[in-house]
This record gives sequence, structure tokens and C-alpha cells, in this order.
Amino acid sequence: MNSPTPHTPSGLSRMTDEELARRAAEVATSWVSATTALSQTRGWALVGLQHSGSGHMEMYAWAALETWERQLAEALATAGSDESCERIARAKDQAVRQMRDLLLDGIRRAEQLYGHREEPHRVDPRARLRDFISRNG
Repeated sequence: MNSPTPHTPSGLSRMTDEELARRAAEVATSWVSATTALSQTRGWALVGLQHSGSGHMEMYAWAALETWERQLAEALATAGSDESCERIARAKDQAVRQMRDLLLDGIRRAEQLYGHREEPHRVDPRARLRDFISRNG
């Protein structure tokens, strides 16, 4: 069992994978706007949560992130009417679900790559999510 880091609220250490991924996805979704692209720093933060440290997986994580961001930004760009408010709310909900799934896949890939072995450079994907949420959420 992983103990919380000094900067991580203890409540995060009790969250399930699903809850961690959903909370991180909500933060990520809040970063997207119709007019401004994600910064490189924020993009790298999200890519780092999606891939397990495998260099070749990084390009797939970037492609998924760019598609996710583009779809959400396009929906946000339709703001204006009452109907568009509902459409935007649905698009944000869908974006949260999509990012949650990408982050859950990142946890699974890390576990497949590392298993239960103790690697000198192994980073627990759940600890990464908890740290991300505590810094940004």
C-alpha cells in the first residue's frame, strides 16, 4: 500500500483508481478553452499521467491528448445560446470520461510494464495522479 506523500492530502490516498482518474480528468478538462491551446507544460503533465514511462507510448499519448483537446475546444467554441450551454455541458462530461479512461489506461499500462517488480526508476501511477491533483486541483 502506498503511503501519501507529504504534500498529498490523506483523502486522496483513500481514493480508488476510478476516483483519482476522474478528479484528475476534471482538472484537465478545466484547462481547455475554445481560444487557447494547452500549454506545453500542461500537455506534458497530462502525457506523463497517460504513459507508463515507455518512450514509444509517448507519441500515442500525445495523439490522444491532442484529439481530446481539439474535440473539447470545438464544443466550447459553440458557446452562446441555451442549447449550446447544454451541448457544452455534455461535451465537458464526455471529455472528463474520455480523459478518465486515458488515465486509467495509463495505470494499467504501468502495471503491465512494471508488474510488482521494484524498479529503481519506477513511479507509481497512482502517486502521480495524487500529486497532480494536489498540485492542480
